[in-house]
Amino acid sequence: MALCFIFMLVYILVRTHAYSLLTDGENKTSTTLEGKEHACNDLSFLRQMINQETVIRLSLVKNVQALVSDVNLMKKSITTSEMTISALQQTIETLNVRVHSLEEENKRLKESSVDHQERIHDLETTLETVNKSVNSLNENLDTAQKQNDEKRQDIVNKTNRVLEDIKVEVRYLSVTLFDFKDHTATKDEINNKKFIDLERHVNTSFEELQAENLKNKGEFNEIKEHIHNVEEVQTEYRKTVTENLTSTIAEVETQSRKSEYERLKLSSAVSSLEAFRMNMTQSNCNTKSKIAFSAGIPSYDDNWTGSTLVFPDIIYSEGKGYDSNTGVFTAPTEGTYLFYISIQSAYRKYIYLDIVLNGSSKVRSMAFYGSGRTISIYQTGTNLVILHLTVGDRVWVKRTDGTGYYSDSGHVCTFSGIRLY
Repeated sequence: MALCFIFMLVYILVRTHAYSLLTDGENKTSTTLEGKEHACNDLSFLRQMINQETVIRLSLVKNVQALVSDVNLMKKSITTSEMTISALQQTIETLNVRVHSLEEENKRLKESSVDHQERIHDLETTLETVNKSVNSLNENLDTAQKQNDEKRQDIVNKTNRVLEDIKVEVRYLSVTLFDFKDHTATKDEINNKKFIDLERHVNTSFEELQAENLKNKGEFNEIKEHIHNVEEVQTEYRKTVTENLTSTIAEVETQSRKSEYERLKLSSAVSSLEAFRMNMTQSNCNTKSKIAFSAGIPSYDDNWTGSTLVFPDIIYSEGKGYDSNTGVFTAPTEGTYLFYISIQSAYRKYIYLDIVLNGSSKVRSMAFYGSGRTISIYQTGTNLVILHLTVGDRVWVKRTDGTGYYSDSGHVCTFSGIRLY
């Protein structure tokens, strides 16, 4: 506006000077009056210009003040955001420390659990040893009982044989006494003596058998009492071991559940804060363009043997990158991309296709036919790969072996890609 004002002053001066030159000093009275009128008009015009310049300058001053106020507000907002981000980072660091401590505590609990498991294993080994001892005692008891039964049966058999012999001898003596009752008294005394000796022998044998039987019964009772004591000890030991194991396992499980719950809570909090921080960071940065495409082939070609398989029909496309004429995707921005291919072999044929990055094969899709020549069959091959691309990297589908493919208007064969992040 200052330049415009200076320009107007120069214009007025030049105009006045030119008018004076044209009059050349003639009719000075008329020239003076006209000059005064022009000067008044010019002053009025100049005054209007000055007023307009003042109004515009005041408006500019107000706008500048508003801009300065907005800049100050933005600075305060940025300072507040930085303080918030700093506080969030400190909170995240604190939570990471707590997560680390919880992980160490979880590790210690796992080690304690391993120690408890070793103790449980030792107790189980001891219990197994006690069971083996009890089984051995049971076997010994069975053996002793069998031996006692055999001895008892042997004693009974011997007693029966002795009694039978005694009966035979008694009969014989009875017959003898009956036949020789008329013999002399000396003969009677001898026979009586023999009879007394025989009776004494029978009584002695019977007492010995009773004593041995009582001894066997005592030993049997002692063995039974010992087995009963062992069974009571085993039962008490099993009960104690079971209670200890149950208590230890419950304690370990409770501690593990508490630790896992705390770890999950902290992980959730860290994830939430990390997501919030990422959202804050992304809100302060320019958002990157989304890139995705999906292309298909509308027809089949049983005899195709080319190098690059072109998918001419664009099913979906957002952002630039895929060229439907060449079948090549060129990365417009750096990032991590996902690519997927689905191919179907031609009738009774096979084909191998690779997803290629800058000429280097990354994954292979095989539509392989190997079922003989008498079966009408089509095979489908698919594969997927995730690649990190820089600007200008090229990805396409390349044939490595085989002949032909099958597709139709429903796009049986497709090639898709999407930028993940």
